[in-house]
Amino acid sequence: PDPPQVPGAGSNSPPAKTPPGFEKKCPKEPRRPLGPAASDSDAKTTATGGTGRDDATATETAQSREERAIMSAERAAAKIERLGFDVGYRLCERLAQHKALGPPPAAASSSSGKDGPDPSASVQLEAVKFLCKEFWTEVFRKQIDKLQTNHRGVFVLKDHELRWLRRLPPEDETARVAAIKMLAFPCGLIRGALSNLGIAAVVSCDFLADGKNMAACSFNIKVKS
Repeated sequence: PDPPQVPGAGSNSPPAKTPPGFEKKCPKEPRRPLGPAASDSDAKTTATGGTGRDDATATETAQSREERAIMSAERAAAKIERLGFDVGYRLCERLAQHKALGPPPAAASSSSGKDGPDPSASVQLEAVKFLCKEFWTEVFRKQIDKLQTNHRGVFVLKDHELRWLRRLPPEDETARVAAIKMLAFPCGLIRGALSNLGIAAVVSCDFLADGKNMAACSFNIKVKS
């Protein structure tokens, strides 16, 4: 005899129903924690914002560093110029002991009742000539190459090869900064020598070849009225 047939196990029997409470459910994706494990877009945004702030801070730091360097260079140049003033004053006192540089302006005015050239201008010219020859030769072993004046208290002294700047490389920014700092000393020398001769003046310097030849420079003297 055939074995007894189990209900629902035959091929023509309807499919078995899932008991209530056992329905299949799709698992939900777990939430990603916020903070260090944030999404990629959040991380990129945060990184971008941080980079922008870092760039701004770096720019401000570079600017402040440059400003401090400029102020430090200016203070150093002023100190060097003062040292040059002291040396120039004392050196001129020694060199000009036995040299007559013209009569004082008051004496020349009283001795001449006629209109003529300003005696103070002639005294200034004689003093600057003394600087260009005896004084400059004592310091640099050569005379000033060229002297120009407008006869109204402005003088330009040109030295085409200043000994102290011969070895500096041309067209080099670092060398240019060093040359400017070094030129503060001869500016002080000139101002101190003129002060010893009773002439108050402002002295500045320039490069003749726009930095291509550091040794070629000019010293501009403006006598204070």
